[in-house]
Amino acid sequence: MKRLFCAGAALLVVLLASHAAALQVGDAAPDFTVMSSDGELTLSRALQKGPVILALFYADFTSG
Repeated sequence: MKRLFCAGAALLVVLLASHAAALQVGDAAPDFTVMSSDGELTLSRALQKGPVILALFYADFTSG
């Protein structure tokens, strides 16, 4: 069931990404809002405090 969910999520990401505008090296990241363990996080608000590094850990907290 977990693999089916992951495959569905990956397909959704691919379909959504195919409609997104491609960024070039040096382009500013589009503003976005996500939920974090500290509440809602908005990129533009975080950038007011200084540089931001985005990190994504695909296999974090998984058995695979």
